Amino acid sequence: MTFLLFAILLAINLGAGCYLTLANPLKVSEQTSTKLIFIIRPKVFLGVGIFFSQLFVLFLFATIVFTPITQLVCNRYPNNISTSNIDLSAGQNTLTGMCKLTENYWFGQEKSEVLVSELLEAKLETEMQTDSQVKPRYSYKILLLTDKDSFPFTDRTYPKFKLEELQSIVLRINNFLKNPTENNLAVILDDTFMGYIVVRFTVFCGILALLVASLGLFITCNFDKETNTVKLSRYRWF
Repeated sequence: MTFLLFAILLAINLGAGCYLTLANPLKVSEQTSTKLIFIIRPKVFLGVGIFFSQLFVLFLFATIVFTPITQLVCNRYPNNISTSNIDLSAGQNTLTGMCKLTENYWFGQEKSEVLVSELLEAKLETEMQTDSQVKPRYSYKILLLTDKDSFPFTDRTYPKFKLEELQSIVLRINNFLKNPTENNLAVILDDTFMGYIVVRFTVFCGILALLVASLGLFITCNFDKETNTVKLSRYRWF
């Protein structure tokens, strides 16, 4: 998918570059001994419009691959473990936990699924960066810890306005892990709002590319010796 995106962007840049450098803005559509018709094309505006269309492609790709819903579902189920090699009928019921972490595309289509066994803890990790004015900026993400390793709840980090929601998810996971009487847990991290922002940028970039390309006018010049007239007409590409 990423390779396809790079190929499309490369084709757009090459097309825009070739059009700006090689295309002739003057096109003769008819030429006879008594008549000459040619078209002056808005070369620069069309080329820049093609160039800006790659922003539309980028945000469209981001919209397609964006996963607005991440869900963690955990279940405890009884596991019968033999307490004696002699008496196999004597057993002790314990609870074994298994969690499933899924990422879903738009309309509920599943992107990925990870099975998590023996989840020990969830914690909130804080990352700090500085801007151009050396002011700290904080971002947050959830880490899931097992007895072997740790991995993020999602690959994204979140700004401060999502902190309360992230803390609530961490608290619910840890309460479930500490309370053996709870058999089921389902937590959802909903990024639909962020997805809608990406969709808006996609629409904006598409409209921007069309507007830039439409600024230029096509001018048709018609010279006719028989009628001794000159006709000029102007129009846009749409």
